[in-house]
Amino acid sequence: MRSEIKKFVLLAAMLALIVSCAKSANETKSAGDSTVLATVGNKTITTAMYEDELNNLPPQVRQYFLRQGGSQAFLNEIINKELLYQEAMKEGIDKDKGLKQAVESYKKITMVKMLLQRKIEGASTTVSDADVKNYYDTHKEDFKLKGPGKTEKVLPFPAIKALIRQHLIEAKQEQAFAEYVNNLKKTAKININERAVQTLQPAPEMENTPVAK
Repeated sequence: MRSEIKKFVLLAAMLALIVSCAKSANETKSAGDSTVLATVGNKTITTAMYEDELNNLPPQVRQYFLRQGGSQAFLNEIINKELLYQEAMKEGIDKDKGLKQAVESYKKITMVKMLLQRKIEGASTTVSDADVKNYYDTHKEDFKLKGPGKTEKVLPFPAIKALIRQHLIEAKQEQAFAEYVNNLKKTAKININERAVQTLQPAPEMENTPVAK
């Protein structure tokens, strides 16, 4: 199950990874350890900046970089992005009229992410052990595995307790998200031009995928 919250957060995280080095070339330091790790043109990359970049990555992306080549690999990624950023400045891309629109789009997504974190993810999503056990007991059919022949075995509760808890938390977040948006719609002025909507190009139909026998 994937909630709308996760979709917003994931999109914002991907954009953050792409544009995280799009800062002023004159910026030389950030708070924290000012030990110089590298320089790219007139840009100084410090330990504090390295740690900020690393901590801003989604956990999965962070682990990927560290597994692939450790700190040196991630530092090289920062250098590559800074190098490309400086080249983009030389090409005058900072004056491109499409940049403002891209920045506004990123700003909007980031603000939505922060709002959802504050209103939804920050809300109480506690799931008790009793709730988890009750879900397991009432959905045992979903946890059956087919063994040799026609025998079936129900997965033991301890083996899937954490997965059930996460599922219930996500379900609560989805419900909280839907309720929050619906409450906003009750007080917002929303007008939809139904006639114009009907002229929109419909989504392409899904092709039938043959089922393997």
